[in-house]
Amino acid sequence: MNLGEPEDLLERVAHGDRAALLELYDRVSANLMAVALRVTGSRSEAEEVVQDAFMRTWRDAGAFDRTRGSALAWLVTLTRNRSIDVVRSRKRRIIHEDKASDAESPEAPPSAEFSFGAAQRAAAVRQALDTLRPEQRSVLDLAYFSGLSHSEIAARLGQPLGTVKTRLLQAVRHLREYLDRHSTLGSGE
Repeated sequence: MNLGEPEDLLERVAHGDRAALLELYDRVSANLMAVALRVTGSRSEAEEVVQDAFMRTWRDAGAFDRTRGSALAWLVTLTRNRSIDVVRSRKRRIIHEDKASDAESPEAPPSAEFSFGAAQRAAAVRQALDTLRPEQRSVLDLAYFSGLSHSEIAARLGQPLGTVKTRLLQAVRHLREYLDRHSTLGSGE
């Protein structure tokens, strides 16, 4: 069953037409899979990217503007960007794992003065984190402690990407200002 050109299908998807989404998937998923596979180098990651691209298409089809390009170009860009996010996230996990294994290697124990200073800094940071608004704290935790990209955070929290970026920026600014006012972390102890 042919429901029209990809641009028309996207317009119908924007109005909640599931059949249009399925037709669009049938028409372009192989192209999107090729893009995702080329960027990620992993079939399983590429499959997840394409699935995510169509979930985002269902949610964000209304953002498509046919005056700015074709539906296929819009979908390829969405897929490519998500693929890049996946690769970046993978690299962060690898770096994090490498650092964790480096931390496990035996070294000379830190001096008592260093340990006391580190404990003071850790306490100041914990106190600063406790002053964040819950929505800022959750975004910050996912970005810095779980290693998720902005897009991954947006998907996980079901929030627009711009909201995630704004909350993360606000959280970092708040922490910096709080620590500047309440601690000696940046004063060259």
